[in-house]
Amino acid sequence: MWCNTLFLVFLSVALLETVQGQCSGSKKCSTCITASPDCRWCKDKEYSVERCSSKLDVSSTVNCKAWVDPQKDVEAPSQEFTDTEQISPKLIKLKIRPGEDHTEAITVKSAENYPLDLYYLMDFSFSMNDDLQMLKRTATGIAESLKNVSTDYKLGFGTFVDKPTAPYANTYEGKIERPCDICDEVHSYNHIMNLTGGQAAKTELETKLNGLKISSNKDEPEGGFDALVQAAVCQSIGWRATSRKVVFYATDATFHTAGDGKLAGIIKANEGRCGLTGNKYSRSLDEDYPSIGQLNDILIKQKIIPIFAVTTKMQNLYTELSNQLTQLSQVGRLDEESETVTDLIKEQLNAIVSRTKLNPQAPSGVTVEVTPKCNDKIGQEVDGAGCKGVRKGENVVFDVNFRVDECVEGENKYNFNIDVPGIAALPVEIEMICSCACENNQAEIETDSSTCDKRGDLICGACECKNNTYGSRCECDRGKNVNADKCKNPKSGLICSGENNGMCICGQCECIPPSKKGYKRWGAYCECSNYECKRNTDYEICSNNGYCNCGKCECDKAPNGASQVVKYTGDDCGCPISNSTCKKEESDVLCSGNGECECGKCLCKKEHYGQFCDICQDCGPLDCSKYTECVKCVYLAEAPQCNCSHPVDVSAGDRVDTSKLGRHKQCVPIDDPKNEGCSIIYYLHYKDKGTSQQPELTHIYIDRKPDCPSAPNIIAIVAGVIGGILGIGILLLVIWKIVTHFVDKREYEKFLEERSKAKWNSGLSPLYKEPTTKYRNPLYSGRIDYKKI
Repeated sequence: MWCNTLFLVFLSVALLETVQGQCSGSKKCSTCITASPDCRWCKDKEYSVERCSSKLDVSSTVNCKAWVDPQKDVEAPSQEFTDTEQISPKLIKLKIRPGEDHTEAITVKSAENYPLDLYYLMDFSFSMNDDLQMLKRTATGIAESLKNVSTDYKLGFGTFVDKPTAPYANTYEGKIERPCDICDEVHSYNHIMNLTGGQAAKTELETKLNGLKISSNKDEPEGGFDALVQAAVCQSIGWRATSRKVVFYATDATFHTAGDGKLAGIIKANEGRCGLTGNKYSRSLDEDYPSIGQLNDILIKQKIIPIFAVTTKMQNLYTELSNQLTQLSQVGRLDEESETVTDLIKEQLNAIVSRTKLNPQAPSGVTVEVTPKCNDKIGQEVDGAGCKGVRKGENVVFDVNFRVDECVEGENKYNFNIDVPGIAALPVEIEMICSCACENNQAEIETDSSTCDKRGDLICGACECKNNTYGSRCECDRGKNVNADKCKNPKSGLICSGENNGMCICGQCECIPPSKKGYKRWGAYCECSNYECKRNTDYEICSNNGYCNCGKCECDKAPNGASQVVKYTGDDCGCPISNSTCKKEESDVLCSGNGECECGKCLCKKEHYGQFCDICQDCGPLDCSKYTECVKCVYLAEAPQCNCSHPVDVSAGDRVDTSKLGRHKQCVPIDDPKNEGCSIIYYLHYKDKGTSQQPELTHIYIDRKPDCPSAPNIIAIVAGVIGGILGIGILLLVIWKIVTHFVDKREYEKFLEERSKAKWNSGLSPLYKEPTTKYRNPLYSGRIDYKKI
């Protein structure tokens, strides 16, 4: 018990410090009351302490006799429910202070037999020809499906293809007027039938349809957004002021959006105005396609609920589109044969009627939070803004919280609607309390008051100084930092925590308001702010989950300072306390048992991935071991009696042509029972579902020819061995020859070098005797002439 008491005391002290910090430093009454809803101003003439203080500060109550504490004023008259009035109260008028919350209960009744206007908007491109023929056969059934929802119904009809110009349509001679033998002209939007009720609707729709022909265009996307905008804004179609307005948008293709018109040289933005001349959209070639945001705004303004009836392959795209629209919308599947279109219309209309939500159209600066009170019999919408499964005549209560964080000069009155899509709008008027009555009442203002040293006016008990004077009694001259030492922050030593944060005036810091909207600075030394805290990776203060108070994130407060249930923790309030974000809706196991939940996110183990670690390339649908018996059975028998969970085919040729297989995985080969030593090769063909879902196995393909090891080639082996031996021998001989050549060369060079260094004596030995002896004939006197002999 004492622990709980201690905790409450600690919490109260912390709250008082926070609020008092926001209140301190205010020099004017208006500044005080707009600092926080918990701040009040003492207008006593003789008051020596801080005039702006928190209502939680009991000690200040004793000293002050006249407090200025404006209270909020609420006007929300209730009204009786009728066939056309389905929301109460009929209007809400508020007078509140900045940062002050007000919660109002709004009740919406799902009326029985509420008027219904449905406009059937159909894609008339050639791929929808079967749908047109079906529609001609079942036209009367559409009217009956509306009658089951409301007997007070009206039905209209229109068609669209695309802009009648290149590259969207074939512009060859005569192809715009007649793109094919059985086709009518290419058109952006044709209004065929006004909203008509009763038996006349059945007859006229059947007559109109029998006179229509399909058309054709060139590219895949259609110009349906052009048609949807025109159907919404053109009042000549016959929309009633009080009715549930629905457009049934049937197509089998994607859509063009803003910017696509540049391909045809159309650069003028779509104006969102009715452009029907007769029954045809005449500004198709002058204006670009509308954007998704523009379409959303128009649907909300005109209170149109779209139902997108699309084929299976288009469902994901249009579901994403529906999620981007803040307006209520539905997505239904249009069967390939379209035989159940009447049932689809009835089903989607019942889904709309059973959904109740509020769509606040609050302007910038106004925060509106909607909390539906869905009972046990009805469920809450995924976005949390409404209830589903509501029965006719049942009431749904919403708690709607209003809040405006600050006063903006010239923008202190706000008028907007809270829409109940397709039914009604609740007008809301908010007037901000941004000043004190004593500031506006001239009778209470003392001009050139003696209290202010005749140099200022006494307003709400405080002096507003003139002529460059300042101080609590206008006793100081501006430009002189009197007693600047008193303004030094003890922690940083800076005057008023820095020249950008405050100015020292007569020994007190006056904080400089930050230039950015919503930012505040306060404190005795201007040391505190609501923006100097830790931020997340998106640079959001306190991760946009908590309140920044003097450098610390307080996770028990909303970003605007309002108290809230603690949902996040951490220095930056970035970690959710709940681990629900780590669990799938249908499971209580954290991260599917394949990872750990840290800070609201799953850290997956190896081989697992996805938001919940529930995807595994080798252990989910693509686990090859699950299909080995099936593969063996089909491979051996090649018959369907194997009871496989997925289609299995054996390739027509020896091998599966993987180049034409698309996304696939080759499994580890399994032993072939028919051929010893051989293996069966098979592949898993799948559809990739991204990182949020397991891949979807669609088919299993098996190679007809097993993968068998080939027999050894003896001749090639022997020839290889012999060739290797000869090659090695020749290589060794070549190496030996090269080595001996270099050795001999080196020895010869050494010999020449030594011979050149030798020194020999050129004299003759005294013992030397020539081996020859010469004799001379004494009688020989000359040369003999042999010719004379």
